[in-house]
Amino acid sequence: MNIEKEKISLLGFGTWGLGSDAYGKIGEQNSLSLIKYAVNKGINFLDTSNIYGRGLSEKRIGLFLKQNKNFRQKMFIATKCGTKNHSPASWTMPQNFNVNFLKNSIYNSIKRLNTSYIDLIQLHSPPVKILKNKSKMKKILDLFLKLKKKGLVKYFGVSVKSPEDAHHILRNYKSFCFIQLNFNLIDQRAWDSGVLDLAYKKKIFIISRTPFAFGYLAENVKLKKKDHRKKWPKKQTFLWSKGRSDFIKLINRKKISPINLALLFATCHPAIKTVIPGMMKINHIIKGLDAFNSKKLTKLEIKKIRDFYKSNEWVFKKS
Repeated sequence: MNIEKEKISLLGFGTWGLGSDAYGKIGEQNSLSLIKYAVNKGINFLDTSNIYGRGLSEKRIGLFLKQNKNFRQKMFIATKCGTKNHSPASWTMPQNFNVNFLKNSIYNSIKRLNTSYIDLIQLHSPPVKILKNKSKMKKILDLFLKLKKKGLVKYFGVSVKSPEDAHHILRNYKSFCFIQLNFNLIDQRAWDSGVLDLAYKKKIFIISRTPFAFGYLAENVKLKKKDHRKKWPKKQTFLWSKGRSDFIKLINRKKISPINLALLFATCHPAIKTVIPGMMKINHIIKGLDAFNSKKLTKLEIKKIRDFYKSNEWVFKKS
């Protein structure tokens, strides 16, 4: 399979919210309507995980496919394995990267997704000790290759914790076609570290996640009952919110919204294949699509953003 020939929408759909336990509750019918609207508008990349809503996000995508069988060929579905169910409000993240656990997880994801194959399977935030364990990684990649031969998965990737982890993957493993990482106006570590440039050179696709820094770069955030963002210190969320107004003032371009600016920046590097904001309302999808009708950021605007980012602190540090 030639990954270069895969048609993947620049605007993807991050479906963590459809699990109904991370960004507030969302009903089944509303979730199905969002998926249908997005795919009909040309958004074909859906990113999910076995743990989102303890499998509920995958189940809702699966229910959509059950009701709309002719849509499967239009969609590129990415899911993850290796992390175990836990509360999104918790800082602890139990994991298991043993081959048998991963194999069972992938088969269960296929079942929940109501599909015969997964387009992209990603290791979910593997610790660096796993990535550096060549024997362990060989067993994992052997499993992925077996599943690929059976037609159960098409491509492999890693959703990394840090740019350093991404660097290790890029320099040591050729089998991974995708790397998912944080990249936004107030988190440009992937660019600073050279990961984006190296990925582009090696023709590895980058999935840009958290383009809105958990929503704060897009709009005023009102925390709901079940909302993982409550665990963050208020001083940190203040810095995220401040970034929204700071960068808009910096660019000073007429008719550019915070959403437009955030998405244009999160996709401005050629290594980035898709960006996956969470979208919990039809209006979120409409505004997301509208961003790519805007004029792209100029080299001067990008330089101003990069310089301003480097001259400010965006991570709250306890004194």
